[in-house]
Amino acid sequence: MHYNGGIMEYSNADLSVGQTDLSYVELPKICISVYKEIVKEMAEVIKDARIRDIFYSLSIGGDVSAVSRRTNISPRNLAYMYKKAGRQVRLEWKPYSEWKKELDRLYIRCRNYEALLAHSQEDAGQNLKNVVIVVREQDVPSEYVHLLATPLGNLDINFRTLRALRKYNICQLEDLLRFIKYNGFDALCRLPGMGTKSVGQLYKILKEKGILEDKETCTLFPYLFV
Repeated sequence: MHYNGGIMEYSNADLSVGQTDLSYVELPKICISVYKEIVKEMAEVIKDARIRDIFYSLSIGGDVSAVSRRTNISPRNLAYMYKKAGRQVRLEWKPYSEWKKELDRLYIRCRNYEALLAHSQEDAGQNLKNVVIVVREQDVPSEYVHLLATPLGNLDINFRTLRALRKYNICQLEDLLRFIKYNGFDALCRLPGMGTKSVGQLYKILKEKGILEDKETCTLFPYLFV
């Protein structure tokens, strides 16, 4: 896993010059500084200074060829040392859950500002010169961050409902609650594949788990901008 100019790269392949089989996932810019801090924290468990430097440099997007020239180590040996460092990090680095929670919080913040921007553009009639975004303070409690980041598949929702929601990029509890807050709960019935029975079962699950008080009330709504 590496960061490269706003892009996260994931690969199980050896590091090598000219490698082309990487997959890419966009990382919001708001998360980049946190990601680098995470890598720095991870690298601190590596006792060998040279391996620690290699791990950090490559993990934040350093070019393999450049690192090879700087350290006078071949790309093949860099790959070996990087894998060795990765195994040590996985065994000894503890605060993964804490950093994940912080990333989740920043992701929610990013999505909130995206929603503000989108709706400000709508209000301004797509005239960007007239767009005014009101920045609101966001202090999402840790327990709510964890709950908002919960995959819907973890809430005992049936597969048919999950499949219908995923077609509209509703995959986490945050996505679902954002939709409900903006459109109203009953608007779920208008989504293809979401019949009255499915929506009723979904409401029952959300209410039993204490997520919704009723169709219009949720303790998490104040933390979602729409």
